[in-house]
Amino acid sequence: MKKIVMLAAGIMLVGSFSVTALAKTHQHVPQPNQQAMPVFLEVDEDVPADWAKQVRLTSEQAQKIALGVQPGVIKEWKLDRAGTALVYKAEVVQNWKETDVYVDAVTGQAWREHDPARKQQMVKITAETAQKIALSKVNGSIKKIKLDEDDGQYVYEVEVRTSNRQEAELEISATTGDILSMEWDD
Repeated sequence: MKKIVMLAAGIMLVGSFSVTALAKTHQHVPQPNQQAMPVFLEVDEDVPADWAKQVRLTSEQAQKIALGVQPGVIKEWKLDRAGTALVYKAEVVQNWKETDVYVDAVTGQAWREHDPARKQQMVKITAETAQKIALSKVNGSIKKIKLDEDDGQYVYEVEVRTSNRQEAELEISATTGDILSMEWDD
């Protein structure tokens, strides 16, 4: 179940899924990279309960960083996990185009989704290596493999078919080669 935390200027909300939120409300036209209306922070269900102890950036600081990477208006604002990191995820709209921007909630590092430079930096293993990893876990043949970006992390989605026609779907980190998940189709 997803939790939603309402942002209010100068108020600190306390609870297992709450955040100090300093959202600005403006009755005038926003300046470049300035949010016009308050944004509601959604805390994803996979975020650990003690996340507030781990986060180093306030929601307001992260919003400013996100708008520095991609100018526009934040339409959706979420605290989520990207691998082992906690990230703020912004859906920024400019000229009717939506762009996802991620801000590491600890380091402040920010990036756009599908950024070629980040992809080159993050993808450390090849598709062939991902296939070998999948086949070491499931005996069969590769039906499909695809590199995908999921919440700022690159993963190989690999489908393996066994000799008795069962199918397994694996997600393998394109950075570490770790198997992140494995599911069998019925």
